[in-house]
Amino acid sequence: MNNLLVIERKFCKNTIYELCKNKNCEIIVIENNLLEILNGEKRKINKLILITENILARNSDIYKFIKSYIKNKKIFFVEIGYKKSKISQNKAISDALINGAGINIESILEKIIASKND
Repeated sequence: MNNLLVIERKFCKNTIYELCKNKNCEIIVIENNLLEILNGEKRKINKLILITENILARNSDIYKFIKSYIKNKKIFFVEIGYKKSKISQNKAISDALINGAGINIESILEKIIASKND
């Protein structure tokens, strides 16, 4: 498995599931036990893509769980926010941050999944 998509339930659409299925990308829906889910299976991940309504605050539990998961691993981390929002001034751990993607989420996601890691 090369790509892991962590997504809020409201963005779970058939088109995103179909895209991920065709591109061999696993999907995890954000839940309270996210860290347990992430650590539950051994995965070989090159990219972790987080899609939320707004870019997460750096002190949110979900962001901390992801930070803990990718710590000391060579994982390309992308944050995508559907709505344009204020971004925390604290240093982000993400390699790329897309704020206010709106209806373009699916095309952006497709390009990220299809891109090669260098």
